[in-house]
Amino acid sequence: MKSIFLYLRHPSKLYSPELWIILLALLLRVLWVVAVPVVPISDSHAYDTLARNLASGIGYRWSSYAPPTAFWPVGTSLIYSLLYRVFGFTYLPIVIFNLLLSAIIIFCSMRLAQTWFNRSVAIATGLLLALWPIQIQFTTVLASELPFIALVLVALLLWINDRTNLWLRAILVGILSATATYVRPIAYLIPLLLLFFRWVKTRELFKSLKATAIIFVLMAVLLAPWSIRNTMAFGQFVTISTNGGANLWMGNNPNSTGGFMKLPAEVYGMNEAERDKYLKSVALAHIKEKPLLFVWRCVTRLVDTHSRESIGISWNESGLKKRYGTGILLPLKIINQIFWMSVLGLALSGIVILGLQQGLLTTITHPTVVIWGYFVAIHAIIVAQDRYHFPSIPMIAILAAFTLTYWIDKKRKVQKFIKNSRTTL
Repeated sequence: MKSIFLYLRHPSKLYSPELWIILLALLLRVLWVVAVPVVPISDSHAYDTLARNLASGIGYRWSSYAPPTAFWPVGTSLIYSLLYRVFGFTYLPIVIFNLLLSAIIIFCSMRLAQTWFNRSVAIATGLLLALWPIQIQFTTVLASELPFIALVLVALLLWINDRTNLWLRAILVGILSATATYVRPIAYLIPLLLLFFRWVKTRELFKSLKATAIIFVLMAVLLAPWSIRNTMAFGQFVTISTNGGANLWMGNNPNSTGGFMKLPAEVYGMNEAERDKYLKSVALAHIKEKPLLFVWRCVTRLVDTHSRESIGISWNESGLKKRYGTGILLPLKIINQIFWMSVLGLALSGIVILGLQQGLLTTITHPTVVIWGYFVAIHAIIVAQDRYHFPSIPMIAILAAFTLTYWIDKKRKVQKFIKNSRTTL
């Protein structure tokens, strides 16, 4: 974050392309905010309802008459509830918060790209993220994606900053990782990735293990209060949320389509923890019974998760239709899809180019590939939806930017060679 203050202390830094990229990103998002009203639907409506109830003193439950819930992780709704408490029940503070998160995501992504590649890749990464349609569209969406990505990227940037004391880094990353887990429990195992990255870079296994242990201990301490609350509420041990079993079941049952499904009738009447435990056992039994089908479904879910990028339009649909009618939906989805497939193709090409340049081992252990693979693997096992590739977008953007700069550099070299050849002749 020190780099941000450099712009204020040194006027010459105001000409930095990184700063102008962030300003461009904010401008595009503000224009979207002006054009599209916030109308929460689906998961956004759930986050909003729970946040309002928290802010009103009802607690983390669907209504004053409902029992406590833990189906959705509390983090996102808790953040929104704090904004509601301070500013009242208006969406403007959440939109401004999303703008701040967008700036953090782009800034951190550029810094990571510069660390792992070079400044040209960093600038291209920032431009891609600034122009990315779904990133713009989520400015008016109440969801866990933006806060989760911002927390993970800040933690990652802190972790690889060797100028900061390792033990201080471990403490800060532990706090950020716990916060990210409150937002989305898939952050549980991210410290293992950080351990792996440091070991690959330094080969200091014992020291890296101690730092990672500090992270996990801090996470356990910070997550314990919510786990105790859940355990008391449901009469059995529950960590963060009670939707893991449902998600696993949706992707692994005889009638699974790989996507969202209504829960079976037999779970009605169970409390959330009982339902979660039951659905998890049913899903695991099905996987054990048909392991080859499970592997095939993992592959299809992986493809489905990356096959489209329309969730930004879907979750803004009510606001878009309210202001512009239904005719605007298809053109926006087409724009989203063209952009997404183009960037995805560039990112996959980036992995190939990286492999050709640095070898297979370096490629499969590269942070962009490992982090993308981590998020992909989780959702390949459970349930598919285009929103589930959202956490991987910064890594996808970096790899796509790497491809773009590679081909631009190639083109320049060819042009220079042709020019020199003509001069020689």
